[in-house]
Amino acid sequence: MTARHPDRTPRVRAAFTVMLVTLLLVALGCATQAPSGSAPSAASPAAGSSGDATGSGGPRPSATPWPRDAVTAITALGAGDSEIAKAVADFSEATAAEDLTRMRGAAIGLDNLVKGLTADVDRIAAYEPMAGLAVKYRAAFGPMSTGSQALVKALDAGDANGITAAIQQITDGFVAYGAVRQELDDWVGQLPDQQHFYVG
Repeated sequence: MTARHPDRTPRVRAAFTVMLVTLLLVALGCATQAPSGSAPSAASPAAGSSGDATGSGGPRPSATPWPRDAVTAITALGAGDSEIAKAVADFSEATAAEDLTRMRGAAIGLDNLVKGLTADVDRIAAYEPMAGLAVKYRAAFGPMSTGSQALVKALDAGDANGITAAIQQITDGFVAYGAVRQELDDWVGQLPDQQHFYVG
């Protein structure tokens, strides 16, 4: 279905501008954030639970094993982080061009991505040390999903006010996701040690 083209009211244009600026800032954060898989920082949720001060990168037997579901979930969420970065890029390009059809496609893709990762968020929520990360995920994924669905409906209806409101929701979700990335990278950095427990 092709998005209808409502009049570009000042409010809609302002929403495009706000979203574009926010997306550029989020994209910059994605580019400057330590890549997933880097060593956990001193503020890591499990700092102090594992050793190997030699920096050799070898297994740290003193690390506390996570439940297998948590290992699987963090692995999937780490991969999903790259997909969310792509979604930010898609929205950035579509918003800069004020291309409503591309924005509609980006919204559908983002909603499907969030739905696919929600089961993994539920898995980490069941592991107490990661429960706080699950709360941050839900705070980000909620407006991402709700806003994406609302944007598709508003575009199909040619509803300028609805487009503005939906853009704001998605923008809020992307901003909230920044807090997710900060903690997620620390957990992802511990995956090599955790996977060691389940080898063999």
